[in-house]
Amino acid sequence: MIRKQLFRTKQKNNFRNRGKDVLRIEALSDGVFAFSVSLLVASLEVPQTFYELKLIVLGAIPFFLTVGLIFLFWYEQYIYFRRYGLNDVTTIVLNLIYLAVILFYIYPLKFLFSLLIYAWSGINLFPKAMEQGWVILSDEDFPKLIILFSFGYFLIWFIIFLMHSHVLKLSKNFNFNNFEKLFTKKEARGALWNSVIGLVAIVFAWQGKVIMAGICYLFIPLILLLNQFLFKRAYKKAEKSHDTSN
Repeated sequence: MIRKQLFRTKQKNNFRNRGKDVLRIEALSDGVFAFSVSLLVASLEVPQTFYELKLIVLGAIPFFLTVGLIFLFWYEQYIYFRRYGLNDVTTIVLNLIYLAVILFYIYPLKFLFSLLIYAWSGINLFPKAMEQGWVILSDEDFPKLIILFSFGYFLIWFIIFLMHSHVLKLSKNFNFNNFEKLFTKKEARGALWNSVIGLVAIVFAWQGKVIMAGICYLFIPLILLLNQFLFKRAYKKAEKSHDTSN
C-alpha cells in the first residue's frame, strides 16, 4: 500500500518533457558551450619546464571552478529545452543572447576565481604579472571587477527568467497540470531573485561597498530554500483545492 502510494505520488509530480528531439538551436548551443571551454583550454600553454607545469597544475583550481559554472549554465539551458521544446523566434533570440553573454563571461570569471584563490591561499596564479612587476588589480579597479562579474550574473539569470516567463505566457499551449505550472513559476521566480542579487551587488559595488556586494551572494542558498518552500506550499494548496472540488 505504501509503495503504491509512493509511486503514485512520484508519477504525479513528474514533469512531462515536451522536448523529445534535439533542435538545431540546441546543437548550436552545445557547440558554443564546447567552444567556451576550449577557449579556457587554449589559454593554457604547453609547459616547457617543470616550473611551468606546476603553474598549470595550480591554475587548475580556477579552471575547474569556471568550467563547473559554465556546466551549470549549460544544464539550465539543456533542461529548459527538454521540458518545453520551444523553437519560436523569442526563444531563439533569448538563447542567442544567453550564449553571447556566457562567451564573454568566461575570462572575467576565471580571472575572478584566480584572484580570490590568490588572496585566500597565497598561491601565485599570476606569475607573468609578478615577474613584470604589474599591478594585478588596484583598489580602484576592484569595484569595477565586481560590477563586471555581477552584471554578467544578472544578465544570465534575467535571460533565464525571461525564457520561463515566455513559457508561462504560452502555458495554454502546453496543457500544464498543477505541478508543471507551479514548477515553471518556481523556476522563473528563482531566476528573477538570482538576477536581483546580481543587480543589488552592482549597486553596492558602484558605491564602493565591495564587502556588501560580496555579502549579497551569500543569500543565494537562502533564496533557493525559500523558493522551494513557496513551491511546495503552493502545490499542496492547489492539490488540496483540487481534491476538495472532486
